[in-house]
Amino acid sequence: MSSLKAELSFNFANASVVMIDASPIFIEVLTGILSGCGFRKMFRCMDLRAGTDIVKTHSVDLVFLDPYCFGDSAYNFVSWMRTERRGQNSAAPVIILTAYTYVRLITAARQCGADYVVAKPFSTQGLLERILYVAESEGRRGELIAPPEVVSSTGSGVEMF
Repeated sequence: MSSLKAELSFNFANASVVMIDASPIFIEVLTGILSGCGFRKMFRCMDLRAGTDIVKTHSVDLVFLDPYCFGDSAYNFVSWMRTERRGQNSAAPVIILTAYTYVRLITAARQCGADYVVAKPFSTQGLLERILYVAESEGRRGELIAPPEVVSSTGSGVEMF
């Protein structure tokens, strides 16, 4: 039995997921993928305000976010989640799902505290592998984050790291 098939025995039925994306079509596609993987508690948010309200009022286990339409506010949202030390969701894994994987955007995602960046389009298996990776990586958050003093706002994003 492959390791992925063994991992598919995880029970995600009680996991609470927040999806934040400006595209209703993509949210429907992601809902179908996550439902097929066993997720049942899903919050679908078309804007950051709705996502913030959900994170403030519910315990969540995983956040999916496409920052493209929200700009810097999306990265500020993740930073806010991480700085809410006493908040119930400050350690919830955040996976950035985006079609735009420029180095500066990936660097911004790492700097704000996102756990993983997944490029669209992606396969169901690829997304499931990333979900399992962040679920098993508790305590390793920040290990790959470049120190702020070496991050450049121009060019490749990281000058020396």
